[in-house]
Amino acid sequence: MRGRLLPLPFLLFAVGCGESAGGDDDDGAGATPDAAPAEAVCDETTGRAVLEGDFACDGAPEVIRVEGEFVYAFDIFKYEASHPLATAEVAFPCAVSKGRAFEAPKQTTPACSKAGVRPWHSVRWEDADKACKAAGEGWRLCKGDELRRACSGPEDYAYTFGASFQTGVCNVREGFVGTDGPSEAPAGTLDGCVSAEGAFDLTGNLWEWTDDRENNDPATRVFQGAGWRTIAERHRDTDLVCGVRNVLPGLSARTYANPDVGFRCCRTASGG
Repeated sequence: MRGRLLPLPFLLFAVGCGESAGGDDDDGAGATPDAAPAEAVCDETTGRAVLEGDFACDGAPEVIRVEGEFVYAFDIFKYEASHPLATAEVAFPCAVSKGRAFEAPKQTTPACSKAGVRPWHSVRWEDADKACKAAGEGWRLCKGDELRRACSGPEDYAYTFGASFQTGVCNVREGFVGTDGPSEAPAGTLDGCVSAEGAFDLTGNLWEWTDDRENNDPATRVFQGAGWRTIAERHRDTDLVCGVRNVLPGLSARTYANPDVGFRCCRTASGG
């Protein structure tokens, strides 16, 4: 294996007791980490953070309820999904926002929703789907219409903050600058980038995977919203509105993982 040791002092996470790193057949519930230190290796060949163990969120996900006359009621993560190992500095061990993209540890891991940590990016659709399902009963990747409704609010605004674009409110066009330059912001950092019902970063920060298919084609995958980075042909105000979609066909849909793309989770409300 070719790799580099991760020089991160915050890594005080458990190695799973007798568990392998595969994790594809487990129920995703995860074990509570203990205080034993673990060493993360950034595998330059596979683009994976090599770290054994099952990881659990440190509490239930923070959620909001969306409901109204013309929408069924559903719950949605208040913040973009985060990995249990996320901190304010990094989304998971080995994560980088620019350049070489590393993916999170491979084992099925529940998605968390909490303020102040970096959102989970560089994640394949399949892993995001598993992470939502592992978050608890009924959780799943959001549908595109759910993300759009949560972003637009009951007034059907163009942006999560209102009808007209406002510079500096959300993390678009490199709006957040951290210690290493522009990047995704820790969840909830921009306190004005909040929807009518109280969800953060539905405009900007990361594009978000959806459970949609294009034209009912099962091979396609869709991510939606807007990201922090200025991208050619995605730089106008109208390209940043709620519900903007990117469609990936075929093989690229299965393997795509990008530092600009994350996700959040939804569930239909009881009786909704």
